[in-house]
Amino acid sequence: MVAVAAQESPPSPGVHAWTNSPPRAFLKERHLRLYSAPGADGKRDVFTAEWNKARAAAQEFSYHGVPLIREPSAGPLPKALSSWRELTVLDLAQGEQLLRGLANHLAPTQPGHGVYLQHALGDVTLFRDPSGNAQVVPFDSRPAGLTIERRYSRHEFSSTAAGLLETALRARQSNETAVVLLWRRAGRIRITFVDLAERETLVLFPPAVDTDGGHQKLGGKLTTLASFALVDNLWAFLKNPVSSATRTIHQGVQWTGTLLEPRLRQRTSTLGPITNAPAMDLRAWEEWLDKHTDTPRERGSLRLLLDGEGFYPEFEKRVAEARRKIDIHVCIFDRDDVAVRMADLFKARSTNIVARVVFDRLNTRGAGAASPATPMAEGFVPPRSMGAYLRDGGEVHVRPLLNPGFSCDHSKVFIIDEQFAYIGGMNFGREYRYEWHDLMAEVEGPVVASLQRQFNKKWAQAGVWGDCGLAAESLRRKSPPVDGATNRTDGMELRRLYTKTFDRQIRRAELEAIRRARHHVFVENSYLYNNQMILALVKARRRGVDVRVIMPGENDFAPGHSSNLVTSNFLRRHGVRVFFYPGMSHVKALLVDGWVCFGSANFDALSLRLNREANLATSDPGFAERFRREVFEADFAKSRELRADIAVDWSDHLSDSLLNPF
Repeated sequence: MVAVAAQESPPSPGVHAWTNSPPRAFLKERHLRLYSAPGADGKRDVFTAEWNKARAAAQEFSYHGVPLIREPSAGPLPKALSSWRELTVLDLAQGEQLLRGLANHLAPTQPGHGVYLQHALGDVTLFRDPSGNAQVVPFDSRPAGLTIERRYSRHEFSSTAAGLLETALRARQSNETAVVLLWRRAGRIRITFVDLAERETLVLFPPAVDTDGGHQKLGGKLTTLASFALVDNLWAFLKNPVSSATRTIHQGVQWTGTLLEPRLRQRTSTLGPITNAPAMDLRAWEEWLDKHTDTPRERGSLRLLLDGEGFYPEFEKRVAEARRKIDIHVCIFDRDDVAVRMADLFKARSTNIVARVVFDRLNTRGAGAASPATPMAEGFVPPRSMGAYLRDGGEVHVRPLLNPGFSCDHSKVFIIDEQFAYIGGMNFGREYRYEWHDLMAEVEGPVVASLQRQFNKKWAQAGVWGDCGLAAESLRRKSPPVDGATNRTDGMELRRLYTKTFDRQIRRAELEAIRRARHHVFVENSYLYNNQMILALVKARRRGVDVRVIMPGENDFAPGHSSNLVTSNFLRRHGVRVFFYPGMSHVKALLVDGWVCFGSANFDALSLRLNREANLATSDPGFAERFRREVFEADFAKSRELRADIAVDWSDHLSDSLLNPF
């Protein structure tokens, strides 16, 4: 149960006054009002918040982050007989007492041990000092050598804190089922609302900073439209005539292909049991991939980096230690505080090593115009353009990837000194660092040279010489591996798989793997819209395969969540086990009978047919077992399995129908 400051900067007089005089709180359904005590003029400040009930319960308490809006004029307090219900407000002293109890409850008793806590402002470590007192410090400032016993996501921490509050209320024989809690952090008042009857925890925070930089909305939209027409299309066709033309034709062909996707039809026949048959022949499977994807097997090692706290500190450390160059191929380079921190790091290193960044122009602009789900650092003002910000004050070389015909590059591959590569689902932005569950992998070994060569081609094509630069780079002889790039002894056979123009390697491999499955198919993704993929999962289950799907309990794309609910009902009725992860899971992973495939590609038509994507795959038994344990088994344990259909309506079915081509 954590919250952020429910005031703007400078602090609102009404909220600031709550230090000595708590507000009065009133609730009607999912509409909350907070009334400050009357001022000298007899007027009150009024703050309101509204939210919707979580449709896919994924944990003990659902968790919402909701903006607290200050009303321009204050009306009278609700009347006693109205539909508004007055709630108990725990003041700062009571709130601090509850948090101290929570800290003592969660902090390990053994010295040198702590827990990781994720919350709306970032992440912290909780441990005990030598005197036995519970201490909270930022995760990056944790004591050296501290052993982290457990990691709590925002949802898990919220549920644990809400449960403690419930126990405390029952201990004092209170009949209260909904309370507002005030507490303080960094000198500012924080506000949390907990509804024990509805099992909801609500974090209240002010509206996000204007990410449009003060531009008029209409003018901003016209500028974006003109930029797309002139830069992403006209300039793209002048600079890259061959690739732009083929990509546009490819888009048309693949959009047509999506219209031919099979329909989902309910079947009433009885399902057989899971057979626990022997897994598919992985040697024969790899030989099939050799022939039908025309992709080589390459040696390399993999280290899984889960979530923002697992990836960002490690990656930032590698960047700080880089000796020669940093190459970044990312889909979204956002404009929030986390993205700016990464940009500042790249700019600082660019003064003594080469730093090159390519990002998808359309997706970066779109993400930069959206407000983050959690508040950014106090006083932070986003730059107007991340491309311009990266170039200003440093020597970072920046080349945006253009989007002729609405084509996009969704890949995420980062390379340090041609020795370490990172591949997975994370972009640069607040949601990837603090808000979502996600996955990246650190790659070493000879395969990194191939990833570097792909980056060099992308860099050349994104430059002013366009297709000519790509042709010249493609004809260049392969460079020998750099020192240290091939000295790993724990390597395995890896395979790079892509979605490229007229080459849908990922789709071909994943669908065929599911068709061949005999023992298990595990999928985790937040955008499972593709009917052909869904039917392949159902057919595998009908063969007796153990098929399980993890979807997020929340989704950053509301129509996508509606579609997932329809899909989850369909899958469950056909014997597929469906799990809802607490919060937003952005993981893109498939495990079939010991074959692992993960990376940037979702399980929708955009990734399988249209966007350019980058995945890694392997049949290495040791890594497959580790992937199953650290990714799937861990997430099954955190998730709630769907036991009965979720109520859906016509709008959900409409979203599902409209999203199938995407």
